[in-house]
Amino acid sequence: MKIERLLGIIVLLIHRKRMKAVDLSRYFEVSERTIYRDIDSLNRAGIPIVSLPGQEGGYELMDGFKLDKKYLTLDELLSIQWALKSIEKATGFEDINELISKINQLIDSVPTQDKNIQLQISHSNNSSQHIQTIYKSIQNCSVIKIRYVDHKGNETERDIESMGIFLKDYHWYTWAYCLLRNELRVFKLTRIIETYNTNRYFTRRPYTIEDIYEKEDGKSGSSIRPFTVCLQFSREMRAHVLDNFQKDEIVNNPNGTIIVKKNYYTIDKAMTQIISFGNKVRIIYPKEVIQKFIKCLDDIKKLYKD
Repeated sequence: MKIERLLGIIVLLIHRKRMKAVDLSRYFEVSERTIYRDIDSLNRAGIPIVSLPGQEGGYELMDGFKLDKKYLTLDELLSIQWALKSIEKATGFEDINELISKINQLIDSVPTQDKNIQLQISHSNNSSQHIQTIYKSIQNCSVIKIRYVDHKGNETERDIESMGIFLKDYHWYTWAYCLLRNELRVFKLTRIIETYNTNRYFTRRPYTIEDIYEKEDGKSGSSIRPFTVCLQFSREMRAHVLDNFQKDEIVNNPNGTIIVKKNYYTIDKAMTQIISFGNKVRIIYPKEVIQKFIKCLDDIKKLYKD
């Protein structure tokens, strides 16, 4: 979102002193034209960002500038502080300490802070280690080799050009150009067994994370199209439904039952989620998913025959 990006530009200029438009565009994965508009918006908002020409030039904050509550409220600054501390715990990035210190300098002394408001990001030690390796590869544009387990349980070795890291549904992912498949791919960090440095470097390709979203949404020209699965839950499953589905996918019936209509791209992905609800869900349609679910239950029963 634009407001987060504008804030991010300010924090980066405080943290790194001077940055070029091209570096800002790569960092936020937007065009340079968008960065120019953002800088103009910040200047019009009264935040003095100066442009310095030449090879060593770029954008920087005017000397003596101090970000205060005229631009951000205390609650907003505290929210940023808590978020950064949680990211530090999740990733192990030691250099976030310096950024937290800079955020602390923007906050006037406060007698008390609400200790009851916390933002905790769950993570595993393996994910934290992989995040640091991938983060360095993004910074250095270095190719890394990974041993990866796909959704079918197959282990492969791939050389990847990491483009970015993101957190989704409490799991960390990296999106990268896969040199094995010759296309953009998303890798779940918990499925990465090991990472290796290759001592090779790459020139960043002209992709943004929006290209990944378009691919996932089936908007990139792929022949794969989503199909809708209709599920029925009892009233007692309402909390689980709210945890796992979007508001616009849920319909609450007068009799207390809950109907969910969810789009999936593969039957396997649909089954992975549906089977997690056990006997607390009933599939209304499509027939193919019902048949697959029944076969899955039969296969489970066979495991316990002896």
